[in-house]
Amino acid sequence: MKRVALYFGSFNPLHYGHLGVAEYVILNCDIDRFEMVLSPHNPFKDKQMLQDPQQRLIDLKKALSKFNKALKEKIQALGAKPKCSKVTVNDIEFHLSEPLYTFNTMKELQKRNPDTEYVIVVGADSFKIMPKWYLGEDILKEFKVIVYPRKGYRVKTMCRKYKALYLEDAPLNDISSTQIRNGEL
Repeated sequence: MKRVALYFGSFNPLHYGHLGVAEYVILNCDIDRFEMVLSPHNPFKDKQMLQDPQQRLIDLKKALSKFNKALKEKIQALGAKPKCSKVTVNDIEFHLSEPLYTFNTMKELQKRNPDTEYVIVVGADSFKIMPKWYLGEDILKEFKVIVYPRKGYRVKTMCRKYKALYLEDAPLNDISSTQIRNGEL
């Protein structure tokens, strides 16, 4: 069975924090693929704030092409041998009906690829509120979750409760797309 890590987001814009998460998971977790699942419209976000979904998709693919080249060089320099050595884009949510909920997307992916184990990658900030998502408790019970630390979020107890993998030794990336959009960085 293939193990695919899914990192959901609006990526509005994609930044080095997102890429740092991807790199760390690829180099430190047992996965066969790492996919960024671009959401055209996160139900928690105002559509007015989001760049055009098709443009975000184009931008994400371009950025990942550059990132993957740099990642390949880093893997070679480290002498590492991860099963997965690149990040790909998964645009499944562009083909699903709104509202777009992670639970529904995960179920659709399972239906399409029953030979694949999907693992959700989230930051500690998102993990903290996952029980409030649409069928969030079900997500946490049915799917494995990898939690990337974020400054100011203590989630170890919650990780134990839901059997999520907490990446305790991962470097902290103190950046967000909101800060970039607001001109704070």
